[in-house]
Amino acid sequence: MFKINDKDYEIQQAYIDAMLDDENEELIFGIEIEGKRVDDFTLPSITSDTLLKIKKYEIKEWRGIAGRIVEWGKYSKNIWKPYAKFVNCYKNTFRGNFLYNAKIEFTNINNKIFIKIKGLCDSKFNCKEIKTLSLDIETEMDFTWIQMGPHETEEAARNRLHPYLDTKYFNYDVSKLQLSNNVTDMGKFIYKDIKKIYV
Repeated sequence: MFKINDKDYEIQQAYIDAMLDDENEELIFGIEIEGKRVDDFTLPSITSDTLLKIKKYEIKEWRGIAGRIVEWGKYSKNIWKPYAKFVNCYKNTFRGNFLYNAKIEFTNINNKIFIKIKGLCDSKFNCKEIKTLSLDIETEMDFTWIQMGPHETEEAARNRLHPYLDTKYFNYDVSKLQLSNNVTDMGKFIYKDIKKIYV
């Protein structure tokens, strides 16, 4: 369910990913929920890189985020604080606006993680600038990967991740990242039970 001002839209994909922040000793979960394209003006999505932060030894398995609730009134433009953006396509350009008066809840139903999102945003939608656009979303979430930063040995990467999640559920992978002046190897853990291939 992806409701915008009480009108339903189909969901194309919905997933959770994460990144390890060694400096602040946090595992940071983000989300991506993409609606199906309706026309040149409607490709609704919700995105966040830093929605939920977990400290060492809080959980053992990613489904341990069930029961967590993240709320805020006025949004912050500091993207290191919890946030979510509503992103919509308008004539093949993307425009994102922060949610406010938001409540985001993770639940476990039959060992599947669902997310419930309620919030408002001011955005261009259906060719109009709309104040207090109402969003109401509920969907199952897939877990994808954990970004670990520059490549190191797999053993070192597992030792870094171990205080946050049991690493037996993940395969270690290395990919190339093109920077402005060179290419660097980046490491990430891919969840073994990932349900589909995400680009």
